[in-house]
Amino acid sequence: MVTGKALSVLGSGFMVNHRVITAALLLLALTGCSNITEHEMAFKAGLHIISSQDFSTIKTITDMAGARSLLIYPGNVFVASTEGIIYRIDSETQEYVDEYQVAAASPAGFSDMVFCNLKNTAYLIGPLGKILEISLPDCTVIDEFAICQSPVRLALGPGSQHLFVADGPSSRVYQVAIDDNEAKGSVHIYYNINCIESSQYPDTIVVGTSEDMNIVEVLDSGSLRLTRPKLLQYYCFSAVAAIPDDTAFVAVVGSNVCLLDVFVPDEFPPPPFFSGQIHIEGDVHFVAIGNDWQHAYVLSYLGDNTSRLISYNYRFFSIDNEMDIPGYPLDLQVSGGGVIYALTTE
Repeated sequence: MVTGKALSVLGSGFMVNHRVITAALLLLALTGCSNITEHEMAFKAGLHIISSQDFSTIKTITDMAGARSLLIYPGNVFVASTEGIIYRIDSETQEYVDEYQVAAASPAGFSDMVFCNLKNTAYLIGPLGKILEISLPDCTVIDEFAICQSPVRLALGPGSQHLFVADGPSSRVYQVAIDDNEAKGSVHIYYNINCIESSQYPDTIVVGTSEDMNIVEVLDSGSLRLTRPKLLQYYCFSAVAAIPDDTAFVAVVGSNVCLLDVFVPDEFPPPPFFSGQIHIEGDVHFVAIGNDWQHAYVLSYLGDNTSRLISYNYRFFSIDNEMDIPGYPLDLQVSGGGVIYALTTE
């Protein structure tokens, strides 16, 4: 189904079906391309609400025009759309309750949204390379600023004084102070950035690329240190999620999901870097951590307009559950109550 605003690449004059349009749109969005022309066509998305206990579907909300990224907030689930709209879902009733127009439509924007607990706001990649700061839960835009050409990923840990912004074209990570939303420093990443994630350490993130894993630390305002662990080179990291209050992450490395530890704790010997690697099908992965200190969830694309959701037990290194979901994967989040929210195209 194709409706609303869509995209054509300059110079394209041939007819394509809706799946090709969606794939092209998402590729441009993920790579941060903003030098495009908008026309009257766009994908629609469905929000699949799933029980983590038995993988039963609680509800599916359909016809969300341009829905692109998710944010869990107490009592609510926010869905950012390439139409410049934020949809609000009541997480108690799982009902759509409101929508807020926060910016102009942009098929290459709205690909990531993170929560700032120190300010009770959200940072959202917006149109034309801008980043929006939005008050919650009323979704009022309180600031709009530009840091780089085409931001593709954001990271902001609990209690952190800095927002990290990954730029697609330059493969740089920028340090942005949340008190004034000004860039203080940046560091160049050697390969294409696939994902960034905050660690349990203040102002420290991991950056997964097509060839390795990096650690970026804030030494001072405007001063960043980049570390590239040798044992994590020559691996493609497509997704990573931090386990709360732990030094470990769950990562998708190539076609495997595994437990990953890149930080050495105080005690000796240090933990292994990789544990419990299990092969999974598909690509274009998203990872979200459950609330039971045992499971992570991975959403991947199998092709033929089908995504697969798996439950990975990172304590016993097993796949405990799986289900197929129609559409192309867009985002994945898990609430504190253990409800899974999987966003895919329709």
